[in-house]
Amino acid sequence: MKNNPFKIQEGSVRDSKVAKFIKNRQSGDYLDFDWHSKAEKLGNFFGGRKLFLLFYIFLFFVLILFSRAFFLQVVKGGSYRKIAEGNRIKVELIPASRGLIYDRFGEILAKNISYFFLYINVDFLPPGLANEEARQEIFAILAEKLSIDTAAVVERAQIDRNQGNRALIYENIPYELALELMVLSEKYPAIEVSYESRRSYPENLGLGHVLGYTGQVASQDMQDGQYNFHDRIGKTAIELSYESVLRGKNGFRQIEVDALMREKNILSKTEPINGQDIYLTLDKKSQAKLFEIMTNNSLLYNKPKMAAVVLDAKDGGVLAMVSLPSYDNNIFTTILNRQEYVRIIEDENWPLLNRVIGGAYPPGSVFKPIMGAAALEEKIINKNFRLTSNGGILIGNNFFPDWRSGGHGSTDIYWAIADSVNTFFYSIGGGNNQWLDTGLGVDRIIDYARFFGLGDKTGIDLSGEVSGFLPSRDWKNDFIGERWYLGDTYNLSIGQGYLSVTPIQTAAYMSYFANYGTAYVPHLIKEIKQEGEKQAYQPEVFLTDLVSTDNLNTIREALRLTITRGTARSLQSVPVAVAGKTGTAQFRRDRTPHSWFSSFAPYQDPKIAMTVLVEEGGDRDLAVTISRQFMEWYFSQ
Repeated sequence: MKNNPFKIQEGSVRDSKVAKFIKNRQSGDYLDFDWHSKAEKLGNFFGGRKLFLLFYIFLFFVLILFSRAFFLQVVKGGSYRKIAEGNRIKVELIPASRGLIYDRFGEILAKNISYFFLYINVDFLPPGLANEEARQEIFAILAEKLSIDTAAVVERAQIDRNQGNRALIYENIPYELALELMVLSEKYPAIEVSYESRRSYPENLGLGHVLGYTGQVASQDMQDGQYNFHDRIGKTAIELSYESVLRGKNGFRQIEVDALMREKNILSKTEPINGQDIYLTLDKKSQAKLFEIMTNNSLLYNKPKMAAVVLDAKDGGVLAMVSLPSYDNNIFTTILNRQEYVRIIEDENWPLLNRVIGGAYPPGSVFKPIMGAAALEEKIINKNFRLTSNGGILIGNNFFPDWRSGGHGSTDIYWAIADSVNTFFYSIGGGNNQWLDTGLGVDRIIDYARFFGLGDKTGIDLSGEVSGFLPSRDWKNDFIGERWYLGDTYNLSIGQGYLSVTPIQTAAYMSYFANYGTAYVPHLIKEIKQEGEKQAYQPEVFLTDLVSTDNLNTIREALRLTITRGTARSLQSVPVAVAGKTGTAQFRRDRTPHSWFSSFAPYQDPKIAMTVLVEEGGDRDLAVTISRQFMEWYFSQ
């Protein structure tokens, strides 16, 4: 029998323990061994409430880890993916150039001038509270370079992340400083220097109200994805009206960069598409001269509020348009000068208002050609009808005067317009006197006013046009609480009372008489240059076939008589024959009336139709003076 290697020597300690274990096992009582007591103690430790407590602690930590993973991967996953991608790819915007604006002869009116701009890319600022000192170091360096307060840099760097990741810090940086900042950007990737264009407009032409200006895109403009936060958009006038034509489409460039934001290579590039150039009907020389004449008279006679427009009588194109006081639209092209802006908006003369299209005034006697045409067309009178002006008409206790206290004598339609005889128009408007039992009446007067384009916008391609106002019986009853009186009709007949019109409306209906019965919608666009080819604008008819040819010629002859014998004889100094109508419109008893003059020339073959309004200028008939000075210059060229 072989020796058993596991045999226990008798008498050893191990022998006694093993023997005891075997004995207990054989008897079924091996649990009395030492490990039985220890297992019992371990079971007591993990039993009951302690086991449940450990389970909940374990579950709590598992939930924390799961929540954090969900937050990082799901909630913030897109953001972190973007940041991670940004560490590898940088996207640069390539701005498109805005289309240029020219006058009818190709003279530049709005151009683009490039400047250096300083941005901070907030994605590349050192993140977290631990890096606050590093961020402040960048802000302090920029403040020193730009000679501004550090607080100003910090304020400008606070952006709404919905607006992008670049904060505009400074515009129009000098060339030498721009180079220094470019070198600095190598050390601080958050600093970006770009070369971008901004609008530049000619000064001393009074073009602020015509061209308008561009400004920063508002949040609602970015909703369709066509703009980014740092784009410029047309805000007023031509810049707004032709925004879709003038604006281009930005390009983009994707650049691969290393961990230090150093450029490695260009991954892709989309070239920008520049905006289209437009040509306006404006004549830059005429615009400059009209602005000069109006400014000189404004200063000489202390009449700060004026409006004037010169139309091409053949097609309604605007040759010149000036509203005083004017403003320099260049203040809006870079960072807004808030002090200058506040000065403008707080000016009681409202420099931002384009009075040509946005100012509504009682027309006074410039309304009388419409009255005369209506009375002839409705056969209230004919061109041979006469009455005698003795100084006015007395109705009950109310006296309605002529402007000549002694009257104008025997008057027909020609003299009534030429010398602006109120009694004649009271009679054809309201009747009920010794010459006419029945006049046009308020309803027919308003109908003809509407036929001639009053009470509605002309449709000129400028923002801010108003429609003026045409009163009625129902309107007065509903809003004033009074019935319509005969006196109201008399006042309406001479362009007073509740009636209001704009200078552009007046110029448009004067064009109707000038152009032998056809007027076109006033407009500023002449051509659009697209892909090297010019697309001409086709004028739209505004007024036509309102009165017969005979009645139209009668009014035209009366308008010519205004210059040869009537209230505007000073325009005989103009090198060509002029026709027109003066107007003096009262608006408050304690203020000087407004001065109007609406005209056209040359009489036989009109080239221009012109309307001038001077607020409170009736004491010197300044509208006539301005028209004369401009026409003397214009027809001497």
